Amino acid sequence: MKIQKPFKYAPTLLGGIALASIACQLQAAGFQLKEQSAEGQGNSFAGQTAKAVDASTIFFNPAGMSLIEGNQVQSNVSYVAPTADYSHKSSSAGSPFTKTTGIDGGVSAFVPAAYALWDYNEQVKLGVSVNVPFGLSTEYDKTWAGAQYNVLSAIETINIAPSIAYKVNDKFSIGGNVQFQKIKGKLTTQNPIRNLGVRTTTLKADDTGFGFGFGMLYQYSDKGRIGFNYRSEINHTLDGDVSTPDVAPLNFDAKAKVTMPAVASIGLYHEVSDQWTVLADLAWTDWSEFDELQVVNTDTNTNVPGPTQYNWSDTVFAAVGANYQYNDKLQLKFGVAYDEGAANNEDRTAGIPDATRYWASVGASYDIDPKSTVNVGYSHVKAHSVDVTEDTKRGTSYSGSFKAHVNILSVGYTYKF
Repeated sequence: MKIQKPFKYAPTLLGGIALASIACQLQAAGFQLKEQSAEGQGNSFAGQTAKAVDASTIFFNPAGMSLIEGNQVQSNVSYVAPTADYSHKSSSAGSPFTKTTGIDGGVSAFVPAAYALWDYNEQVKLGVSVNVPFGLSTEYDKTWAGAQYNVLSAIETINIAPSIAYKVNDKFSIGGNVQFQKIKGKLTTQNPIRNLGVRTTTLKADDTGFGFGFGMLYQYSDKGRIGFNYRSEINHTLDGDVSTPDVAPLNFDAKAKVTMPAVASIGLYHEVSDQWTVLADLAWTDWSEFDELQVVNTDTNTNVPGPTQYNWSDTVFAAVGANYQYNDKLQLKFGVAYDEGAANNEDRTAGIPDATRYWASVGASYDIDPKSTVNVGYSHVKAHSVDVTEDTKRGTSYSGSFKAHVNILSVGYTYKF
C-alpha cells in the first residue's frame, strides 16, 4: 500500500469544509440554501424578490420593507430530509474500503431563519435578519469505497444583516444591509498508513467575513411590482488545524481562502384578480468564484502542493408560482422551479455531487387573528443522476453515480405589533 505524506491530505480537507454538503446541493446550486421563509417555500420562492408581504423580505429584497406597515417579528424553521443514493461502478482502494452498496450520504437537518422589522416612519423602515445561507452536511460509512476522500463533511454559516429601506416615492423604494457572516466546518477522511492501519484525519476551521446587499422595488401599478436584489460575495480565510489522533499522530495548523458567492435576482408579483396572484423569480449565483482551493500550512508558511480543482460555473435559478386567496384568512400557494447545477462532470466530488434539479412546492398562509399569521410550505426536489470519479488525491480511485432527491417542510410564524 502506498504511503501518503500527511500534508497531502489538507487540500481535500479544507476543500470539503468550503464545499461540504450533499444536502445543500439538493436545495440550490452548489451548497446554497434557499430555505429562508416558510411563506416563500410554498411557491418554490417564485416572486420572492418582489413580494414584500412580510419581514422575510429583509433577506430577499430589503427595499420591500417599505411596503410593510407596522412592526413585526418572524421565525421560521425548515426540516430538510435529503437522500443521495450511490451506485458503485469501480474502485482500486481495496481493504478496508470495500463497502459499495447501501450508501446514502444525505444528512437531515433543521434550517432556521428569523427577522425583525421596525416601522420607523412612512419613508424609513429598519430591520435585521438572522439566516443560514449556506450549510448542512454529508456523512458516509468509514469503509465505503470513497472513504479516503470523504467520510464526514459539515459546514455552517450564520448571517446577521442589519437593514434599512427608504421609500423614494409612491412607486419606487430602495434598501440595503450590511452582512456579518460566521462560517465554521469539520471534515474527516480515512487514510491507510503502511503497516500501521487506517488513520482518521480531521480538520476543523472557522472565520468571520463581511459583505453587503442592496435592493430596489418598483410598483408599476396598484396590482403589481418588480424587484431587484443583490447580495455581495463574502471572502473568508478559514483558519483551522489538521489532526490525526489515532495512527501515526499528526497535528498542524492550516488555512485557505474561500469566497461565498454573490447572488443577484429579479422578481415579479402581479395580482391577476381578487383571488389569484402570479409570481416569478430569476436568480444568478456567481459560483465561478470556485475554481480552485490553495491550502497553506501555517506552521511552515508554505503552500501545500496540488491545489484542489473545482472549476464551478455560474448558475441560474428560475421559478414560477401562484397564490389563491381561498377566503379572508387562508391563502394557498403553488410553485415550480428549475435549479441549474454548478459542478462539471470532470471535477464533481462525493462531497458535493452537484446536479441540476427541479422543484415542486405547495403551501398555505393562515391569519390566526389580525396580529398573527402561520405559514407552512412543502417542497419535493429531484436532481439529475450524476457521475463522480475521484482518482488524483490519494493514490487510489473510485467511480460511481449519485441519484438524489430531498423533501423540505417549512413552518413559520409572524407576529405584528
